[in-house]
Amino acid sequence: MQNDFKKIEDKGENTSKQTTMSLLKRTLKQVYHKELPLDHLVFLYTAFAGIFMAIFGLGYNIANDLGIFTLPVLSLYLVSTVSCVFYSIVKNRWYGAAVIVLGSSAFILIPFLWFTIGGVTGSTPPMMFTAGICIAIVFKGTLRTVMLVADTIMLVVFIALEYHFPDIVIPYATRFDQYSDMAFGLTMSFMVNTILVYTVMGQYVRVRDEKTRLVHRLEILSLTDSLTGLYNRRFLSASIDEEMRHAYDTGAHLTLCILDIDHFKVINDTYGHDYGDEVLFNIAQIMKASLTGGEIFGRYGGEEFVVLFPGKTPREALPKVRALADYIRSHGWTHGKPVTISGGLSSYVKGISYSGFIEAADKNLYRAKREGRDRIIYR
Repeated sequence: MQNDFKKIEDKGENTSKQTTMSLLKRTLKQVYHKELPLDHLVFLYTAFAGIFMAIFGLGYNIANDLGIFTLPVLSLYLVSTVSCVFYSIVKNRWYGAAVIVLGSSAFILIPFLWFTIGGVTGSTPPMMFTAGICIAIVFKGTLRTVMLVADTIMLVVFIALEYHFPDIVIPYATRFDQYSDMAFGLTMSFMVNTILVYTVMGQYVRVRDEKTRLVHRLEILSLTDSLTGLYNRRFLSASIDEEMRHAYDTGAHLTLCILDIDHFKVINDTYGHDYGDEVLFNIAQIMKASLTGGEIFGRYGGEEFVVLFPGKTPREALPKVRALADYIRSHGWTHGKPVTISGGLSSYVKGISYSGFIEAADKNLYRAKREGRDRIIYR
């Protein structure tokens, strides 16, 4: 029995370890592909940089025998930072961990390194500047303001203290130690700042592109009919106006065609509005398949469609409209009866008004209705 319990416990521990490792791998993958929010990414960058600095500092201090009193501070910082990172990954709560990591980096680790390794001539001033940038990116509101003000005050106080009390700072043992440490600090700061810049710019470009795509999508939605996917009345009206101006300026031909589904109310009343929507949708698909020569077309409203033929006379446009009507009539409609359309064309005449252009096509449409429907008229 005890062996069984032990097996269950061991299995639970292994599952927990596998879960933690899978979460760690997933987080590292998200960091690599920059899939996390910017503030979360910068927190993890700061934590990884702090862990690397602590490990390097421990090895450097032990190798150069700089004092046993530095080991507990660096060790404590290393343990707390690693713990915070694992906590944020396992619990999926990173903001509190970020407060601990960035706070201990800016107000414990860097001040400690300042006074123990060279002061203002050492590697810590650029690190303090980098910590300020990280604080500005990760935190928001009052916390960010307080931490940045405290970081600024601390920097000024440290410089003043070192100026008035030079002995408060432990100097470098040799010139080589000083410049090697400065090289390390400046290189680390440069690398971290470069990564931050690339990350911020990458996020900016991503957000900008996403915003552009969203605006474009909203523009498309505002100009298209939700049922048929064709251009809506707003877009068609603007296009007619624009093409009329172009025809006026250049003398180009322009033909307008208004189409109306015959007996559409009867279709709705007999077969239901869902079927009526299906008829509208299928006619739209037929129009997309057959009108491909530069025409501008869409749903004008209700069961009416508009086709605009830039550069064509009604005589040139008429065969294409009649072919469209034939495609609609011969379509395999599920209710077993043909659906027909009537249409009227109008030709742009220089000086005609927008309403006059529309009215001329409307008159021909109503004439087609009166003469028996299922026909396209231009007179």
